[in-house]
This record gives sequence, structure tokens and C-alpha cells, in this order.
Amino acid sequence: MAKKKCCDIGGQAVLEGVMMRGKSVMATAVRDPYGKIQIETQRFIPFKERSWAFKVPVLRGILNFLLSMTSGMKTLMRSTEVYGDDIESGEPSRFEKWAAKKLKTDVMHIAMGIGLILGVLFAVSLFIFLPTYATKWIFSAIDLTSYSPFLQSFFPNITSGVIKIFVFVMYILLVSLMKDINRLFRYHGAEHKTISAYEHGLELTVENVQKMKTAHDRCGSTFIVFILVFSIMVLSVLPWFENTFYNFLIRIACLPLIAGICYEFLKLFARFDNIITRIIKAPGMLLQKLTVKEPDDSMVEVAIASFNSVLALEADPSKETTSFSIFTSIVKSKKKLVEILTDNKKGTFENKEREAEIILLNVLGLDKHSELSINLKVPSEKQGIAEEIARKRQLGMPLQYAIGKTNFYGYDFIVDQRALIPRFDTELLVEAALKEIKKKGEDISVLDMCTGSGAVGITIKKLSRVKMTLSDISEEALSLALENVKLHGVDADLVKSDLFSELDEKFDIIVVNPPYIPSEDINGLDNEVKNYEPLLALDGGKDGLDKYRAIAGEYSKYLNEEGIILIEAGIGQMKELIDMFPGEKQILEDYNNPKIPRVLIVKNTNIQNR
Repeated sequence: MAKKKCCDIGGQAVLEGVMMRGKSVMATAVRDPYGKIQIETQRFIPFKERSWAFKVPVLRGILNFLLSMTSGMKTLMRSTEVYGDDIESGEPSRFEKWAAKKLKTDVMHIAMGIGLILGVLFAVSLFIFLPTYATKWIFSAIDLTSYSPFLQSFFPNITSGVIKIFVFVMYILLVSLMKDINRLFRYHGAEHKTISAYEHGLELTVENVQKMKTAHDRCGSTFIVFILVFSIMVLSVLPWFENTFYNFLIRIACLPLIAGICYEFLKLFARFDNIITRIIKAPGMLLQKLTVKEPDDSMVEVAIASFNSVLALEADPSKETTSFSIFTSIVKSKKKLVEILTDNKKGTFENKEREAEIILLNVLGLDKHSELSINLKVPSEKQGIAEEIARKRQLGMPLQYAIGKTNFYGYDFIVDQRALIPRFDTELLVEAALKEIKKKGEDISVLDMCTGSGAVGITIKKLSRVKMTLSDISEEALSLALENVKLHGVDADLVKSDLFSELDEKFDIIVVNPPYIPSEDINGLDNEVKNYEPLLALDGGKDGLDKYRAIAGEYSKYLNEEGIILIEAGIGQMKELIDMFPGEKQILEDYNNPKIPRVLIVKNTNIQNR
């Protein structure tokens, strides 16, 4: 008999993926909701090394059949988790909590065990119980007493076997009409083609694999046909009892033995290719017309990735295994964040749902709330980051600090406790500076004093070609500003200076947003502000005007002729600022409230200090 090349790797189709199993490695590759192929690998003790039972013919088939069934169920369940197929489940039930506490296990493991048991019961009912009782009903109307005892048992046994095959084929035909099952059968084809390509010595490329046939003689479908046919042969010579329950028990008792024998036949015949083995394997190959479909290229890519992972890990015992990134539905993800925010320790959040959405938008890199569609899936690592942000927010940390960035004038900036969070009001300062730059031309120098995160100066630099200098008294603030300079790829000089103390040049434009909160008002600020934002950037002295006075006394010496200074003012401070800064002035009102003067623009007219 001509022997053929037969590899030790077998496989199974799973939801949107393929599992491949070698001698000591199992790899499952799944294409996740975002189109990326994820691979989870694990090592196990080879069957032959587990115990003597795995070396005994027939017995090893029974054990392998049981292990394959349980691991197949686990792998299939695992693939559904990867694909994000976790419909919204509310608060854990009392049973779920009890199972976690008393049984030290996840309720999903219990559910999987129950599902396996129910699956076995369903299969037994459909393929053994139903044919047995259907046969009894048929022969209850037929008199076999005129036949020999052997034929009195032979006819019912054969009839039961034929019904069993008919039920099985009809079952396969019906489930194949389901969209998900049809895709599963196509991944089944990708698995077969990949193994065949390897056994034919071809490089595992999509093009080579697609040349192969979808049928494979070591397929589980062939194994099932072996069991069906062999069971008919074995059971046909056994007695048929009047008591249907006895017939049912006999078939159950014989099933493991039949499966073990068929396993040995499958292994034997898979290693040979000749006229005899082709005839024997023909029914199984024919059944594969129903259970195996043509895959597309993307499915083949998944199968190849799974197969190559098995080869790589078996070739290198030191290679680390990998795990899936599990996906969570957007509904469940948002609900979890809202639960965390609801249990807040400090402060209150007016709209927890809105904040949860903002967190998800930032973590997922999305721009609009409309992009958080109900079909969106959240990777486990992203969900972990989102929950950590929510926990920080739960303790009262400003949302921008918790996220680690904020949007200012349409650009994202890194923010943390080294500097104040840039406010929307301050965008008016940028807008005013850009208008002045347009008047003067862009070949000028600009100083952003009290720069903090650098948001004001960096935004101006991004939207013009000015020479930009960022200054601040705080080294920590300057380190944050430097990070934002690098983030936005702009060119700017950074200077540590208490206002003008370390500056030795003149500028055409100075923009400044100094600390302006009166010292006695600090304790009355929101907890988010006073507990997290730097005091140095908030405290403006007894009346909040100390920094303004210092600036007013020196600014003209650091402005070129016709230079201007733009100053952001706190609420109720504009009148004092107008008195402090002599010369030609312009006042800009707040974006949201025209009654609040927000920015003071002063042209340098102090000739004697130039």
C-alpha cells in the first residue's frame, strides 16, 4: 500500500477562526471585529506522555475523543469572547456571586460544563434515542416472527442505523442554512486546505493553500461516518429487545468502544492513498460536501497564522505563549464605567453617561459620540485603561487629568498635575494673538509667559511662522510644555523664568495668562481644582493681582517698538488692569458671556524704556 505524508497537526473551525493542535501545542487564530488576526497559544502534555492509557489502541481513541470534545467546546466558547459576542448582561445574579464565592469559579465555566452536558444529551436524544424509538414504532406494525431470530434482530438494527444516518444528514443540511454555521464550514475548508498544503510540501501562502481541495481524509466528518457505518455493522449482529430502553442502553454502552475502534481506522487509513482506502473513505469525503465549504483569502490567512504558530512553538520550546485580547460590547463597557463613576468618593458628576462616553472616545481614539455605535467592540486592554481613568475620576480627579489629555483650539495636549488644564476661555487669547500676528506679519517674535502646558504658545506657533519662546517659573510645567512641543513637532525655546527675571531679549508680542485667584478664594474653589491643579499656577496673591502688577512694571522693557501684550483677566479684574497698563488698549469680551471682559490688549507706548 502506498504510504502518504501525514502531519501530526489537526484542526477545528471556530467562530471567525481556526484552531490547530499539534503534539504538544494548540493555537487558535481569530479575526477580531477590527480585522486583526489574534492568536492564542498554549502548551500541553502530549497525550502519549500523560498515562499508559493513551498508548493502548482503542482506549486511546476513546480518551482522545472525549478530550477533543471538551477542548473543542472550550475553544469555541473562547473564540466567541474574542469576537466580542457578549450581549449585555446586567448585574451579576445571586447565583453568579454565590458560585464565585463558594465554588471559586466563574459562572461561565459552570455554564460551559452545563452546555457540554446538554449538548451530549441532545446528540444522544437525536441520534440514538430518536432512531431507536422510531424503529420500534415501524416494526410494531410488522410481523417478523416468521423469520429466524438473527433476522428478527438484523432488520430493526439496520433500520435504526439508516434512520440515524438520515437524521444526521438532515441535521447538517438544516444547520448549514444558518449564516454563522455556513461561515464556520468555510473556516473548516481553510483548515483543511492549509493542512493539505503543508502535507504536499508547499510554502504556506494564501495562493498555494487555495490550490488545495477542501476535503481532507482526517476530517471529523469522516470520523463520524466511520462511527455511523461501523455502529450499524456491530449493532446489526446484536439482539433486538422488545424493551426499547434496553436497546437504547446497548447503543450508549457500545458508543465509546465503536469510537475507539474508528479512531484507529481513521489514523490507519489517513496514512495511505490507494483504491481500497479511497473506497473506504468515500462516504466521509462525500459528507464533507456538506460540512466543508470554500474559504475566502482572509479565512485562509487565519488558518495559516494558526498553523504557523503551532510549528513555531513546537520548534522552540522556550517561545512564550500568547493570549487573546478579549472584546467587550460598547453597551457593557459604558455600563461598567457608569457604575464606577456612580460610586464616586469625592464630588458629584452631573452626567455620568456623558463622562463615560468621553472616556471611551479618548481611549478608543474616536472623535464623535455618534461613532460609539451599539455594534462597537472594546478591546480588553482598552477597557482596562478606561476603567482606570474612571477610578481616578471617581476619586475626584479632573477628567482631563484622568484621561491625560485635553482639547484646546482643536488640538490635543498632554495634561497632568504639573500645570493647569487649559480652559476654553483662554482660546480667546490665542485668537486675539493670531489676529495681531496677521497685522504685523509672521516674521516676528512671540513670548508665551506663564506657559504652563504650553497650549497657548504651541497653538500660536502651529498656526503661524513666528519665533516662539515659552517661559514659566515651574520646572515641572516646562517639562510638560516640552512634551507637548515634541508631540506637535513645533520649534520653540523654553526658558525657566519668574516672569521677566531670566529673559534677556525683546519680543513683538507677549501673551500671558498669569495666576489670578485671590489667596483667600483658593479654599472656595471646586475640589477638582484646589486638590489637583498646582497652587503655584492659581494663587495670584491677596487680591489676585500680584503677577499683573509685576508684569505691568516691566513689560515695556521687553517689547519692541509697536509691540503689544495680550493679557487674560479673571472675572471682575479688568478695571484694575486697565489702570495698571497705560497706553492704547483694546478689550475683548468672553466667548460665552459678553458682559465679562476677558482679554486686555495693550500697545507698547512707553518710549523711555525701549
